[in-house]
Amino acid sequence: MIKYKKALLHRLNRGVKQITALSLAGMLAFAPGLRVEAVGAGSSIARGIDVSKHNLGIDWSQVPSSGVSFVFVKAGSTNSGVDPYFDVNMRGANSAGLRTGVYLYSYATNVEEAKNEANQLIQWIGNYTVSYPVVYDVEAPCHKNMSQAQLQEMINAFCSIVEANGYYPVVYSSRNMFRDKIGNVGYDKWVAQYADALEYDGGAAFWQHTSHGSVAGIPTRVDMNYQFKDYSSIIVADGFAARGDQTVFYAGYRMQRNGWVNWQDNKYHLDESGFVQKGCWFEDETGRYFLATEDGHALCDAVTIEGQDYYFDANGVMQRGLVTRSDGNVCYYDPATGAMQRNVAMTIEGQDYYFDANGVMQRGLVTRSDGNVCYYDPATGAMQRNVAVTVEGQDYCFDANGVMQRGLVTRPDGNVCYYDPATGAMQRNVTVTVDGTNYTVDGNGVATVEVIEEPAEAAAPEAAEGEAVQ
Repeated sequence: MIKYKKALLHRLNRGVKQITALSLAGMLAFAPGLRVEAVGAGSSIARGIDVSKHNLGIDWSQVPSSGVSFVFVKAGSTNSGVDPYFDVNMRGANSAGLRTGVYLYSYATNVEEAKNEANQLIQWIGNYTVSYPVVYDVEAPCHKNMSQAQLQEMINAFCSIVEANGYYPVVYSSRNMFRDKIGNVGYDKWVAQYADALEYDGGAAFWQHTSHGSVAGIPTRVDMNYQFKDYSSIIVADGFAARGDQTVFYAGYRMQRNGWVNWQDNKYHLDESGFVQKGCWFEDETGRYFLATEDGHALCDAVTIEGQDYYFDANGVMQRGLVTRSDGNVCYYDPATGAMQRNVAMTIEGQDYYFDANGVMQRGLVTRSDGNVCYYDPATGAMQRNVAVTVEGQDYCFDANGVMQRGLVTRPDGNVCYYDPATGAMQRNVTVTVDGTNYTVDGNGVATVEVIEEPAEAAAPEAAEGEAVQ
């Protein structure tokens, strides 16, 4: 990453640095409140390299044998285009099992140019597995005369685009450049200082400590790096990763944002920042959802929340209106709130339905909470009106309001029938008295007023001739 001529200058100036080291140490000793923490290789958790066309053809199968576990591959720059070894290095590093990041050498001098660099890099790396950070290399001569505000605005613009595309941004530069020009930025830093220890108090995720490394399979000297931050748990292939007190989701080493993801038979929703939404009501493009679990998976099926019952389909969408649930029951959920309705008669699209104390649609003969017995179609659950029906061998009649009739009833077919006052079942082949009038009910259940024939009067005897009739 640091050009060879810089390494040469480093060697030429090494003697001068050794001479001035004692003087510098003395100055620091007497500087009140100034303290620089030195970090050595012993604090690192992994060793890696960064490569470009300058390293020529690499036998990647040999690289891991030198204790290297990660690599940053130069993608290119907007001045020279894609690095000619980028493709082969990316494929080779991944096939060797190395965690692989990329970097772009920046020539930007303003925010727009930095955005162009970020968008160009996203295009270059889109078809490759990038399992480690995406790095913005800010060290070109054009950056030396820029103000801290300009550099930070440019870095923020670049890194924001990288983040928006699911990659983890890191900023690379020299120790002096970070300390004297860039200052503190809100992104992890990869700091270059060729020395036995990194003397930088701004926090470093990576330390490039030499450009004269020797690694099996690489025909040239190579930049060597120590890693201090555990990116293996931050950038994962697939699944969840922590971001402070938030949770994010990765697919193919890229963080996902703003939408639904499926994981182990559950659905999770991500907000615009890519955070898993937990324990809250929210509404997306398709409906209202509730995420009640600690890990944020969308509830499905029937759930009770604060004393109200709701139903969510297999996609986690809150259901409203008439709903056929997974248990086969049909229930009614308030169109506004989604809460289940119980012990209610509802008219829906011109049809009347009844739901019991469990919220389940009733069918057949139903005694409602108002005491009326009604008949609801066994197939559709819709109330039947002005009908005579047979249920389990018994005949019943229902009026225009759908209410079961009892006693003497004039049916829709014009016949007068008699239905038991207690059960509502039609009576047959009986004689009944209603309001003082007797009725005869035939075998079809049709009732007629009973006619009682009075006995005929006896004829008076005829008198015999000559006899007077007494």
